[in-house]
Amino acid sequence: MNLDRMELADCGTPEALVAAILKQVPDMPIPVPIKDVAMALGIVEIKEMELTGFEGGLIAFADKSEGTILVNDRSNPQRRRFTVGHELGHFLNPWHLPKTSEGFRCTTGDMRASKAKPGDRAAQMEVEANRFAAELLFPKPWFDKEMAKLAVVDVEHILALATRYDMSKEATARRYVDKHREACAAVVSQNGKVLRIYRHSSFPFVEPERDSPVPSGSATARMTVSENEVTGWNEVDGGVWLGSQHGRRSPKAFEQVLGQQNGFRLTLITLDDDDPADDEEDVERAWSRPTFHR
Repeated sequence: MNLDRMELADCGTPEALVAAILKQVPDMPIPVPIKDVAMALGIVEIKEMELTGFEGGLIAFADKSEGTILVNDRSNPQRRRFTVGHELGHFLNPWHLPKTSEGFRCTTGDMRASKAKPGDRAAQMEVEANRFAAELLFPKPWFDKEMAKLAVVDVEHILALATRYDMSKEATARRYVDKHREACAAVVSQNGKVLRIYRHSSFPFVEPERDSPVPSGSATARMTVSENEVTGWNEVDGGVWLGSQHGRRSPKAFEQVLGQQNGFRLTLITLDDDDPADDEEDVERAWSRPTFHR
């Protein structure tokens, strides 16, 4: 694979960097050969080794002419692919500079960061590295085209996309809810505790916080789900997940659950926000005498 880093020189965002890469490789294979991409852009070695206290690392010259990526060999192959993408994001972004001479040492938490407080430069770099990895490993021209074909929300889509892009189910679910045309959310839980929540930009606030119990009224809490089993859709009161944040009423919510090993579960949530009272008002308005502004 031949790539010219000079074509990336004026790219100021992770999305622009990936677009410039894809412009040079219009026939990018899927799954993206992330190691080949990294080596074509100045990474001279990718070391898979036992790491303690962090998931991935980057060691590079000050001018970033060359670099070495470290990857935790105890993680599954799909997570290792994301780690390479994340560290490559640090390498290619000129303002990403490590806090110490040891280079970047990125934890599992860094790999999941999606928000940074204003002024927190270190956290902002991790968020941008994650955006870069997601954009490159789920390339927009290909992924958006496939998402456009998916009119409904379904866990089976996530499983199929995870296989196609050779990515973890969680990383795929995060990208899926972000890109789906329908507002939805994904909840990762383990042994009855909420670990992470990902949601579409139009999905309302979800109440449970990290390490809080899965809501007792939810299908996720009530159902027995075996490993690799995907349930049907189960209707619950939306207030179970939205709490008091949704205002005067709670919409109906629908949950679909994927059982995973070691007590993990992936839950998809959609909402039916139609209010019968609103429908009655619409009918009444339709049959009333029209009025006009002067």
